[in-house]
Amino acid sequence: MSDYIISRSNTLEQILSVLRSSSNAENRNHDVKPKFWATYKKAADEYDDAFLPRAHDNIGVILNFVRSLLCLTMQV
Repeated sequence: MSDYIISRSNTLEQILSVLRSSSNAENRNHDVKPKFWATYKKAADEYDDAFLPRAHDNIGVILNFVRSLLCLTMQV
């Protein structure tokens, strides 16, 4: 259980680090919440943009594997 807590803490620290270093936050009346969410959205969009091509490639590999496996089982 302690490894999970440490891992979760490290993840939160990484998120905060990315949010603090981003210069794309919106400034609205010096309120912290809009700045936080604008920065969070930017970081999330960047992560999603990097993740989606990898996920599509992985789906192709999985589908090819399943197709090959089905072809082998149909021949038996």
